[in-house]
Amino acid sequence: MDSGNKNRHNIIVLCCCIVCVIAVAVCIVVFLSAEKKDSEAAAKDKVVAGIADKKITESQFKFFARLILNQEEETVRELYSSVEKSDKDEIKKYTSNFANEYLVRVYEAEKAGITLTADEKASLEKQFEEDYANNKKTEEGTLTKEDFYLYYYGISEKKYKEFWTNWYIIDKHTSFLESKADVSEENQQLAFIEYYDYLYSYTTSVITLSVGADDTKEAVKEKAEGIASQLRNGADFVTLLKENCTDESLIAKNGVTDFYPAYKEVYSDIYDFVRTSEIGEISVIEVAGVFYVIRLDGIKDFEKLKDTEEMLKWTRTFYVNKTVSDLLSSEEYKYEIVQTVYDGIDLSELLAEAYKYWESVWEGNS
Repeated sequence: MDSGNKNRHNIIVLCCCIVCVIAVAVCIVVFLSAEKKDSEAAAKDKVVAGIADKKITESQFKFFARLILNQEEETVRELYSSVEKSDKDEIKKYTSNFANEYLVRVYEAEKAGITLTADEKASLEKQFEEDYANNKKTEEGTLTKEDFYLYYYGISEKKYKEFWTNWYIIDKHTSFLESKADVSEENQQLAFIEYYDYLYSYTTSVITLSVGADDTKEAVKEKAEGIASQLRNGADFVTLLKENCTDESLIAKNGVTDFYPAYKEVYSDIYDFVRTSEIGEISVIEVAGVFYVIRLDGIKDFEKLKDTEEMLKWTRTFYVNKTVSDLLSSEEYKYEIVQTVYDGIDLSELLAEAYKYWESVWEGNS
């Protein structure tokens, strides 16, 4: 429910909002390995799209789709629950948008003279070597390096390393753009409007009570109402929190929780309470078998955020995204799709594997 940097990264990293925070982090894709290919199949890799002399092949396109499906939970959720649009068509559009912006970002980073230092290159290569050493053994035997990248990622070692090297350079270029961003009050206001759902917030104090195997919902609700009554009569919130709540993360922050409009779909009843209540009001709200004893303590609007480090970070994000958006809508870079190859790409197997993985995550969180 708290926003923090995670949501800022959700927005800043390319159009598809992939949450692959580089920091030179290379990891095996969580939910699936690519279907193993032989060298001959890899050699027939066709170009799907490109900008000038930089091209995206079929294997790279599918690799991008894997990243999106692996990292961007909300995108997967939208695809999973969509009834009006074809998920197979939509994931191809998301992937194509990602490829377009990726190429533009690479060109812009190169134009700005962004490169990796010798230490950064060595650090990245070390990550690659550790990745291989830790995951080369499978039930079928030990993978050669050539087979390793095809097996896990569906692309060659060269293309895999080229992508992460470029991504690191893009990340450095993003930092460069942020450093020169105009963070005037006017731009802070524009950023606040743009990212309102992640910035405007309701500060609350929360005690959660879960319905256990030996509990009845009625008994837990009655207990929650009793706690709410004690709070209304002046009881100490932190004391009641520690006596009744088992959520260690909530206890660690004394129950203080920020609710953002971004969560209004998941926590609709809580959102309705905070946006319609007066400061100090207390309520008991059930969400998916958990009872929230919640008190509205305050509202964080633009005036409270102005010139804070949080607001300045989001303003820098706004500047970078606007810069990239302007480039994508300009005539400077012409992204061209090879339609026959694009139309022939089938991502249904990747979707099925992603749904299977995320279903297990969602069930575990419920």
